[in-house]
Amino acid sequence: MAHASKMQGAEPSDAVSIYAFLSGSLKARWKRYRKKLKQCQRRFSEGAVHNSRIETRRLLSLIELLAAFLPSKDLNKARRILKHHLDAFNDLRDTHVQLIFVGGMLRTFPAMRTFHAALVKHESRCARRTAKDVKQIKTTRLARLVRSLLSELRKKDRASGSAGRAVGLERATRSIHRAYAGVTLRLRRIDPADTATIHRTRIAFKRFRYMVEALASLLPGVSRERIEAMQEYQAMMGDIQDVEVLLAALDKYLRKGKISSAVGQRFRDELLRRRQWLIEIYLSQANRLREFWPLSQSASAKATGKKGNKKK
Repeated sequence: MAHASKMQGAEPSDAVSIYAFLSGSLKARWKRYRKKLKQCQRRFSEGAVHNSRIETRRLLSLIELLAAFLPSKDLNKARRILKHHLDAFNDLRDTHVQLIFVGGMLRTFPAMRTFHAALVKHESRCARRTAKDVKQIKTTRLARLVRSLLSELRKKDRASGSAGRAVGLERATRSIHRAYAGVTLRLRRIDPADTATIHRTRIAFKRFRYMVEALASLLPGVSRERIEAMQEYQAMMGDIQDVEVLLAALDKYLRKGKISSAVGQRFRDELLRRRQWLIEIYLSQANRLREFWPLSQSASAKATGKKGNKKK
């Protein structure tokens, strides 16, 4: 993960307030978001789409983290715009993944070549539509909102003293605590027979992970290796969702009756087996979540200590 240090924005020190750090991070992420979007608009490709999606998500996660410090009005507006930008990529990304998956199974299921060909056509249509949608994305309104957020952060930076720095970091940490608590809640509610519960856990974890990345250099125990492990943990859930989306696409294709139901059912059964295998892999690793937020353990220890003191 060679870009880990770059993605943090400003390099913090004892003399830098949390507001100055967040301001530097917002500037850096805004710059990378615009750069990758412009590259995607100029030369549309799978790699450009991937990079633009990643930077959009990172900027969105930082916007959500800023909710702990700034009024919600501009933040909500920026959040809606960025989510709309992400939506433009969804269908194309899903089709890319499906093509890779089905293409790798054609030697075992040669009769599914017609399904693969249908996905190729669908990808072509998605690419044209997505390229058109991406070119129409304007950042003028979002730029005004980012400038407003930067202005608010500068005001708070000027107003905060040495005590404000500690309070600000504590506030950011609480925000990550809440995101982590949201993941743990969804993790406890996972039903292995209902992949939607795993998908909801993945969405919550993705938000938590990006928030940790945004403040990684300020947080104790958050190393590059830990962030890479978080990416791998998220990918396990993502693999399950990819199979789920592929199953939906297959069912839609099978209803057209272009291949025999027996052939289609055999392929579908293989996908179901693959999905179950992926679910079992994730569930065997699910409790690794506790490794990714060491501050939660210290918080629990403090809470336990306080309860013990009360009993005395």
